[in-house]
Amino acid sequence: MKKWTQGLATLLIFIGTTGIVWSYNQTVVKELAAQEVKQKEKIKPKKQTMKQKTLSKKEKLNQALPKDVKPSDWDLLLVNGDHKLPDNYKPQLTYIGGQRIDKRVAPYYKEMATAAKKAGYPLTMVSSYRSPDYQQKIYNEQIQMYLNQGKSKKEAQKETADYMTKPGTSEHHTGLSVDVLETGYYEKGGTLDSSYGKEKSAQWLEKNCAKYGFIIRYPKDKEKITNIHYEPWHLRYVGKVNAEYIMSHHLALEEYIDQLKEAGR
Repeated sequence: MKKWTQGLATLLIFIGTTGIVWSYNQTVVKELAAQEVKQKEKIKPKKQTMKQKTLSKKEKLNQALPKDVKPSDWDLLLVNGDHKLPDNYKPQLTYIGGQRIDKRVAPYYKEMATAAKKAGYPLTMVSSYRSPDYQQKIYNEQIQMYLNQGKSKKEAQKETADYMTKPGTSEHHTGLSVDVLETGYYEKGGTLDSSYGKEKSAQWLEKNCAKYGFIIRYPKDKEKITNIHYEPWHLRYVGKVNAEYIMSHHLALEEYIDQLKEAGR
């Protein structure tokens, strides 16, 4: 009887222990399953969040665009190799010194020139409005200059095209663009060359021109878009709000107009 009782007690202990182990294992399994679900949930929201961030960035960029601006606005007139000057275009010109400029732009240029002089960088307007006929003349002269240096006709045309547009495709036909150099630099023989960008006066222009509605029309690293090499001297009037957006986002005018169109303007 005593042995039977001890055996029964041992059996009950075994059953009890097995039950505890089984219960513990079930708890562990449940916890592992719950952790796996949580891990999957963590991964999923991250992907959604990334997508949301991408969308919100684009939306914020569009929301930051100046209000009530359209690509068709007069100060955003796009003239380049793919967009010729409209046949019926008539610039509204006035004189500043011996140069002509759009009369709507003149006050802003004068304001910028005054600020530049105050900063120690008096400006000389080297070139401004050019008629298509005059553009043809200087375009031919530039090609001839390279030919005289011994370059082939193809080479002369290519090098001319790097810094000059064909007649009918030049911003200078609009009256909205000016080529400027610091007066002292110009009087010492400085020319319209990309090295001008290293001058303090050119750096002042790049930093401040947007305050007066101008942009560096052909910026660095945008040659593939503009098809024109970097020209730190070439300023283009686009209006203050447009200029500030373009310069702060380091855009070419072509990119800005494309962005306006994408935003449904």
